[in-house]
Amino acid sequence: MGGIAGWVDFHRNLVPDRNIVLAQLGTLAWRGGDGEEIFTSPHAVIGHRRRAAVDLDGGRQPMSEETTVLAFDGQIYNHRELRHELGLRGHRFRTRSDTEVILRAYLEWGEESAARLNGMFAFALWDSGAERLLLARDRFGVKPLYYHPTDTGVVFGSEPKAVLAHPLVDPVADAGGLRELLAFTSTPGRTPISGMRRVRPGEIVVIDEKGTDERLYWRLVAAPHTDDGETTVRRVRELLEASVARRLAADVPVGVLLSGGVDSSTVAALAALVLRRNGGDRLRTFTVSYKGGQASGPGPMRSSEDAPYARAVAEHIGSEHELIELDSGDMVDPVLRRTAVRAQQDMPVAAPQFPASLRALCRRIGERIGVVLAGEQADTVFASFMGMDDPAVIAAPTYPWIAATAHHLPPQGLGTGLFSPDLLTRLDIPGYCADAYRADLARVPHLEGEDPRDRRMREIYFLHLQGWQEFGCALDDGASLAGGVEVRWPYCDHELVQYLFNVPMEMKTSGGPKGLLRAAAADLLPASVLHRAPSQFPTGRDPAYAPMLKAELRRVLADPASPVLPLLDLAAVNALLAGPGEPRRAWRDLTDMEMVLQINQWLDQYRIRIAL
Repeated sequence: MGGIAGWVDFHRNLVPDRNIVLAQLGTLAWRGGDGEEIFTSPHAVIGHRRRAAVDLDGGRQPMSEETTVLAFDGQIYNHRELRHELGLRGHRFRTRSDTEVILRAYLEWGEESAARLNGMFAFALWDSGAERLLLARDRFGVKPLYYHPTDTGVVFGSEPKAVLAHPLVDPVADAGGLRELLAFTSTPGRTPISGMRRVRPGEIVVIDEKGTDERLYWRLVAAPHTDDGETTVRRVRELLEASVARRLAADVPVGVLLSGGVDSSTVAALAALVLRRNGGDRLRTFTVSYKGGQASGPGPMRSSEDAPYARAVAEHIGSEHELIELDSGDMVDPVLRRTAVRAQQDMPVAAPQFPASLRALCRRIGERIGVVLAGEQADTVFASFMGMDDPAVIAAPTYPWIAATAHHLPPQGLGTGLFSPDLLTRLDIPGYCADAYRADLARVPHLEGEDPRDRRMREIYFLHLQGWQEFGCALDDGASLAGGVEVRWPYCDHELVQYLFNVPMEMKTSGGPKGLLRAAAADLLPASVLHRAPSQFPTGRDPAYAPMLKAELRRVLADPASPVLPLLDLAAVNALLAGPGEPRRAWRDLTDMEMVLQINQWLDQYRIRIAL
């Protein structure tokens, strides 16, 4: 686990310029504090920041074998099985690390090796014999990887900041980039920076002197679901338990973030079960709350108190439980706010309270525990979507999460209420989202002769996996690592998701939202938790929060060098600042202010130029 940065150039000698890659690597310091190393050769310089979790002594990177060099971020869950298979084929291993397994898998199977890996991963592999670079990413994009072609090569890194630190990369956001930034979705492969690409989930990118070849090594497949209800529940339970077991493997302490909802509680119960069965240590669980209670203010997402439910689960499964009580003042901490965009994989967002809360939690537990499992993405995987019971949302010719929240949002979308009408007209965010929606819709695999409703619900399920899931993973990965903890998501398991993709929606939701998950966990959890209503990750709502945002916004307006100023509707900004605020608009006003402040921070910290 850790951070990757590098530079390949097919025409120049990079040895004298290795310090450029060291500077790139320095931007990723919080992705790994267990070591920094760099590989240097005439045409490739590759650096790695390590966060050790497997083979603490032997897994140092970049790792070399024969003509190949590898830098890797993540965890390969089937590395023991692959090690055995490769051993039968004559490979001899020097370490116990999963890094060496990837390296030798490439030596054995070449580009096809990525499809044999089960895990969350991103890696850069330089084959000096073939003079080519391979960039690959796991099937659900849990681990990030970005690249920017140059005239004679490529610059790459785990986060945009590592790419932007290279002097050959011109940090420009054009109209397409602003559209991607303001659209309430995540388009596969695109970034807001002109020329910068994101390796897509399930993709391998091969770069050599001839050019760049992008191809998917994995995609969802539509197939008839032939299992009956009882068999489906049993199979889901088996897949979930196997997924949790794989993610418990580590040479550092592992815990579970336990909210007391059915998602994280199922993960915790299965983890405790696996540890007991294998004679492991007692499971450690952590719950976060805010002094004075959790936020329950205006907006489409509210939280109830988690602590009593989490405590009931901990007692039920016998975990060593700890309640982490944060101060809502963390949300107005100037250091946390000034580094917010950097901690979100350099992605401005309109509701940064959620990654900020996760970051604050990880900062509290990071000194004691290195890896945690979490229940994130269960809503997506088990089809518990916003508006899933609303016929208008289901029928809407746009992304369902946009349709479900449209009545809360400005006409151009989440967080756009303070931007210039002329700019928004030119960008046409709804049109951009409609085009992206149609492109994603065309990629949905279907069954011939499928019932129209089943076909539509399959589309909605796919759209969430395509445009919503990676958005959430990017925020959670960045925020947790910035807080010093590696988070693993058992629900982001390709075998589980492939199976559920073909389970009819009626079977997924039999008994209510996430009915299939509740059925699979029926014997694991207390009844009060099993039937608890969904609850969002808690965020502190300090009374000083809205006034603090207004004070920040006033400082931005007062500074003529603020890069966001040319993009704003100054009349709307001044009206918001002068007015007392309407309770019914409170959530919208907060998101509008946050988006302006975060984009200003993004433009300022990375010296990004707007080119319209």
